[in-house]
Amino acid sequence: MGSPMSLRRLRDMKQYRYLPLIAFSALVLLCILLKKSSQPIGTTHDVSLLKFQTNPESAELVEVLRRASMADRTIILTIVEEAWTGPGSVLDLFLESFRIGQGTKWLLNHLIIVTLGRQAFQYFKSLHPHCFQLTPIGVSKPSTGEQLHQHSRDRHDLLHKVLQLGYNLVFTEVDVMWFRNPIPHFNPQDEVTIPCDLEPKYGSNKQDRGLFYVKSNYISVKFFNYLKLVGVLYPNTPFESLCEIATEQEIMEMLGMRIKFLYKVYFGGFCQPLKNNSEVYTMQANCCEKIESKVHDLKLVLDDWSNFTGQSSNHSLGTLSSWRAPDKCNQ
Repeated sequence: MGSPMSLRRLRDMKQYRYLPLIAFSALVLLCILLKKSSQPIGTTHDVSLLKFQTNPESAELVEVLRRASMADRTIILTIVEEAWTGPGSVLDLFLESFRIGQGTKWLLNHLIIVTLGRQAFQYFKSLHPHCFQLTPIGVSKPSTGEQLHQHSRDRHDLLHKVLQLGYNLVFTEVDVMWFRNPIPHFNPQDEVTIPCDLEPKYGSNKQDRGLFYVKSNYISVKFFNYLKLVGVLYPNTPFESLCEIATEQEIMEMLGMRIKFLYKVYFGGFCQPLKNNSEVYTMQANCCEKIESKVHDLKLVLDDWSNFTGQSSNHSLGTLSSWRAPDKCNQ
């Protein structure tokens, strides 16, 4: 049960959530109508013609995207903080999941690791070919809440730039273990593909499962323009879950956004234990605050997966009846 303050804040957010849309909708609709008149919906937007500020950081981002891109201009991107890096860290386990997953190792060639600290950047630049250091734009001495909101806005700004440059992106949290390739489930005709927990047991937030796909076109770029506008008008608005916004039907229809919700039973997390473990695609260490607990339980997840695949034949997998995790994350 949330505190009276948090509940009141939630009611206030819901009361005013459409104000930035009203101010922004005329511009969005005009742009969409102009684009629709020259381009059918679903075609690739020629965002390469958009102006992109030329500075060293932007030039480096352009080069990293070029090297990591798939043939259809899709990249996989994760953002990691300093505390989650180093030998035996959450990020190390994240990379290991790609190596031992079914048909996922080749995806490392298209993974971009974005770091928020120079020490982490130097460490992983020696281990992974596609790294980028993000320079956060924050306040001098931010509180914990300000740090969370600023990190969220920095993330959305980066994803916005990637889309503007014409790259489709698969964003994944670093505490998500990849055991199968989910990309074939992403519909290239939809702007957003995401697994969501639309009926969470705890709290009122609709949680995602740690990853989502965004197609680069004029609609998705305008969507991130809208998110940026909301962040300016309501700087304390949390953007922790894209599902919160993606399930707002009125906003999505106004922006012309097409959303595909993935079958959530294949995308698990410590908050949402999977019933059909033999068909798991990804597993996230959510509902777990302590880094040491995450590392401990994610190691259990990797061991369980390794034992599962090792005991199965080359032609078909057996049944993974249960995970040992969450263990410490439950404490």
